[in-house]
Amino acid sequence: MAKEHIFEFNGTREEFLSGLNRFGHTAAYSDGTFYYFDDYMVKRINDEIHFGVARGGHSGGYWYIPTITERDGKTEFRGTIQYIGPGSESQGGIRKLIDWIELVLGMVVVLPIAAIVLAYRFFDRLIGKLRGCPKPKEKTNEERLLDLMVNYFGCVGE
Repeated sequence: MAKEHIFEFNGTREEFLSGLNRFGHTAAYSDGTFYYFDDYMVKRINDEIHFGVARGGHSGGYWYIPTITERDGKTEFRGTIQYIGPGSESQGGIRKLIDWIELVLGMVVVLPIAAIVLAYRFFDRLIGKLRGCPKPKEKTNEERLLDLMVNYFGCVGE
């Protein structure tokens, strides 16, 4: 089960939304308004706010989708981080065959390039290790969510 994350904003929902507008770079689409800044994305759909905390492949990502409640002039965000991406719906036999052929042809083209890239990364890491250079540590989704909510929006949490 996914861990529930709770954040509290010292202000009303409208104040939070007006603070969100300061980031600019908004794009409006049929399914909501998007705010892009640094490595984060915020999607606003009517009364819901979704916080994109990390990419998850070509067309998917990890989103914090909270339930928002207001009490005593404070706004509480309570929710979990979820992966949202292309589904794995069952497909018909012909579509599976076409996908398999595309996979095989793609591997014939991509495999030699991937082998070269992997060899380069292996030797790059080996040389870095011999020189004593530490490998940069990537933040977890939870650390990225905490950074977004606390440092960008001024919330208090976990």
